[in-house]
Amino acid sequence: MNGGTSVNTTKTSVQKLNKLDHSKAPLYEALCLYEETNRISMHVPGHKNGRVFDKAAQHHFSNVLKIDATCIKGIDDLHQPTGSILEAQSLAADAFGADQTFFLVGGSTIGNLGIALTVCSQGDKILVQRNMHKSVFNGLLLAGAHPIYIAPAIESNTMTAMVSDLQHIEEALAEYPDIKGVWVTNPNYYGMSQDISRLAEVCRQAGIPLIVDEAHGAHFGQAEEVPPSALSMGASLVIQSTHKMLTSMHMSSMLHVNDDIVDRERLARVLGMIQSTSPSYLLLGSLDLARRYLVEHGRNHLKETIQRLENRRGELATELKSLTIWSGSSEVQRRDPLKWIIASKDGAISGYQLHDLFNDQGVVAEISDPRNIVFLFSLNEKEEDIDKVVNAIKAIDQKLQGLSFIPVEKNDIIMFETEGTLYEPKISLQDAFNRKRHKVELDESIGSFCAETVLPYPPGIPLLNPGEEITKRHVNTIKQLHEMGAYFQSPSDDSMETLYVIK
Repeated sequence: MNGGTSVNTTKTSVQKLNKLDHSKAPLYEALCLYEETNRISMHVPGHKNGRVFDKAAQHHFSNVLKIDATCIKGIDDLHQPTGSILEAQSLAADAFGADQTFFLVGGSTIGNLGIALTVCSQGDKILVQRNMHKSVFNGLLLAGAHPIYIAPAIESNTMTAMVSDLQHIEEALAEYPDIKGVWVTNPNYYGMSQDISRLAEVCRQAGIPLIVDEAHGAHFGQAEEVPPSALSMGASLVIQSTHKMLTSMHMSSMLHVNDDIVDRERLARVLGMIQSTSPSYLLLGSLDLARRYLVEHGRNHLKETIQRLENRRGELATELKSLTIWSGSSEVQRRDPLKWIIASKDGAISGYQLHDLFNDQGVVAEISDPRNIVFLFSLNEKEEDIDKVVNAIKAIDQKLQGLSFIPVEKNDIIMFETEGTLYEPKISLQDAFNRKRHKVELDESIGSFCAETVLPYPPGIPLLNPGEEITKRHVNTIKQLHEMGAYFQSPSDDSMETLYVIK
């Protein structure tokens, strides 16, 4: 899958969408009708449409609480949709090119859990790209599945993980003919996207689903200037964080189904088990509105924003002396123009240090890592806001000139095995979670099996999963990341000096 160019101006066919009338927002309109009727609420939620609420915060919450409804007649039920939610989901499927779309109110985490519990049963094997979000591994743990890990490709300039080459995946399918599916992340957190159409065809021929975590690509396929979507490339199941790159409220996502390889009835039952029976209609309504905005205005705004961003990207690429802005490589087929990856030239300072420098300038990055920071732009960024970011970049670039730093080596921190490496942990995720454990010094953990998730965050990709054998590489990486200021989510020891291992 590697090769080709990653220049954003390369055109790609936009999906044949919009068979339905997208001027409507049926779920949002049902919520507005509920508000307009002004009936007496003798049901949950207890804030009674915002009338019983902290007075000091009402200026922020009062309007939205009026439509913070529950499952009553006229609004529809997420778990058995027959009205406005069903119509809203159908419109979303039309907008994104899916056969069927499910609204999610627990973020893409719920989608990943649901897919794992649908595709896998106890003891089933599934091929999983190792740089997946923790929710994928948690889902496989709950399902009792046995993941076969495949090490990702690494982009050599940014040292970020991407989809492994098709040849490696085909070799894995030959070695494990009984797997239940292939699960990859595309794009990665940094907006790097690969062509997975051939992989989708290989999976289709094998009769197994290609599952794509497209959390950071909900806008893909919506304009010629962005990479094609996973749905348009033939993936069976696609998770999108609508709240990340589109405009819905935080924690709202969509799960798209593209074919009948997956049991949809089972998927619906599973989602009914793991989603709240009291879902937020604010989140659901925002998904409906995000779809309408995208189709009615967002696609044009996206094109205009990309033009602005590409002009400024070119300006920065020419002028920067101490910093760099990544603009593609032969290893990446397409890049997301809404993501800017900034690093210091020659690895002079870490991404964590850059994050602090930009924070002092009033610009908060999406993510920082040992080498890079990432700025995330919206569908509709105005010139004046882009100017502020560009000016901050130039100011820090100027500040760094002439200063001396201890270089951060490109290949110093190794998160994964060599690309294409296959490994099946000797102890399954579920077994490791249920076994007795004890805490040891980090240096003494080498050779033991991990009994916790070691998770640099963001982006939430585990360095170690339960059941994986701890190596010297793991220990060195933990030490290096902690020393550089990386944040670890929910560790058993904040100092990262000890680790839980299986007894």
